[in-house]
Amino acid sequence: MIVDGVNFVEKQVRMMSKKKFIDTHMTCIWQKVAEENRRKKLSDVYDRIACKSVKDADGESADK
Repeated sequence: MIVDGVNFVEKQVRMMSKKKFIDTHMTCIWQKVAEENRRKKLSDVYDRIACKSVKDADGESADK
């Protein structure tokens, strides 16, 4: 997933806890954004990636 020019590898993101994801990326991404806004943005990115439902071949949600 690409967000504001940053490519996040979804498989790697899903292997991290939300706290670890945010802590790891706070020091290296979007440095010109205020810390509070950066933390919220990273939280939103994590939620969008980690909370996606897995789709099966028919496009149906696999978590029925």
